[in-house]
Amino acid sequence: METSDEANSAKWEPSRFVIVVLIGLTALAPLSIDMFLPSMPRMAEQFNAAPSRIQLAVTLFIIAMAISQLVFGPISDRFGRRTTMLVGVAAYAIAGALCGFATTVTLLLVGRVCQGFAGGSGPSVGRAVVRDVYGKEKTAQVLATMMTVMALAPMLAPVLGGYLQVTFGWRSVFVVLGGMGAIFLVLYAILIPETNRSLDPTATNPKQMVQNITELLSNRLYVGNVLMMTMLFCGFFAFIANSSFVLIEVLGVSPDRFGFCFGFVAFGFMSGAFLSGRFSRRYHRRDLIRVGMIVSATAGVFLGIQAWTQTYHVLLIVETMYLYALGGGILSPMATAEALIPYPEKAGLASSVLGFVSTIGGGLSGMLYLVIYDGTPNPMLYGVACAGLSGLILHFILLRRVEVPVPAV
Repeated sequence: METSDEANSAKWEPSRFVIVVLIGLTALAPLSIDMFLPSMPRMAEQFNAAPSRIQLAVTLFIIAMAISQLVFGPISDRFGRRTTMLVGVAAYAIAGALCGFATTVTLLLVGRVCQGFAGGSGPSVGRAVVRDVYGKEKTAQVLATMMTVMALAPMLAPVLGGYLQVTFGWRSVFVVLGGMGAIFLVLYAILIPETNRSLDPTATNPKQMVQNITELLSNRLYVGNVLMMTMLFCGFFAFIANSSFVLIEVLGVSPDRFGFCFGFVAFGFMSGAFLSGRFSRRYHRRDLIRVGMIVSATAGVFLGIQAWTQTYHVLLIVETMYLYALGGGILSPMATAEALIPYPEKAGLASSVLGFVSTIGGGLSGMLYLVIYDGTPNPMLYGVACAGLSGLILHFILLRRVEVPVPAV
């Protein structure tokens, strides 16, 4: 018998505001990273802790978020997107309050792990909702639109975070994040019904999950796109984990100006996602993926040259990172669509595996950069260079010989 949510979903036509809500829920996780960055040096002083320990608040958040996506995706396939999203976002808001009231570094790290785990509900379930609602034809375009607007989050978050840090202190950052979680929780509950119309009662069965994951990982197209996204994220996390210390402490950028530097890099991703959506009707998704990967790899090489020649200049580093992000913006929505479109019956799991692998790869690379950080920009610059080149190599190994159908113009 059809439930009321299912009946509403069958008659429901999404408005443009629904995309805004999905963008907000998906952006909560990156907001939780980027808004926090300008406060890290001050928090290290206040807690009398080493910078590497405060940096763990970023790395542990990312790892927890990656692991949680393997949980929320299959649960949404089994019990529905709506319930899963509402529970996850409610837990995110509560965890934000825990971080805001932390009195020690240990309590802060515990809160960040909880916040990261709950925050994984947004991207994993949000991508699956897009696949449910917009189908094979429009998923890539909608994802490109979402990523274009989502790029505003890392552009504005460090600026807002720097303002909150200077005006109210670091605790205000978590108050704002928790409040945003509560607002989007209410909007989702009001505006979006259940979108998963084919619940899979076996989706959370461990044996079935292993079988489904094995099916995904046996598809060279799926694996290729996931690994390219992972390499791209490794480069981004190299910049995220080190940029506040490199730009503020080593190169002398003020916390508020750091926000604008970070925002300019995010604008590169926004520009790339806009171009990706604009050209998605004229060129095949795989052509855009190739172009984006080449642009990011080329930018990575230039960053590696800067490290090798020790030509450390804020403007040069930020402009080259802009190009790296531009390529990532072109690639990301198309690679995500290529990974999700073939699997409508397990979109939650496909989204979760993509999110887990790419995020855990970035998180582990962030931990590596903490270990090798030597007080210079070199680990960050070499990290981005290696990530870009590795992604390009994987593209030519796994995707070069995949047949590309001729698109209808």
